Amino acid sequence: MGASRMFKDEERLLERAIQAVRRFHEARDYSAPREEVERLKDEAEAMMKELSAFQMDALERIIPKA
Repeated sequence: MGASRMFKDEERLLERAIQAVRRFHEARDYSAPREEVERLKDEAEAMMKELSAFQMDALERIIPKA
């Protein structure tokens, strides 16, 4: 995967993660039902983990191993 594509993929994933976190905070702030808040929290956490894994993989591809 080229660097340009990798950055575009990361931008899309980052945007999805930000939106998931935003939905969670909005639901929590506006007193949505507990089950909905928990579902959105789980979704946000999963998206952040996916983003983190993607970034770690990207770093491993561009930083030479010693």
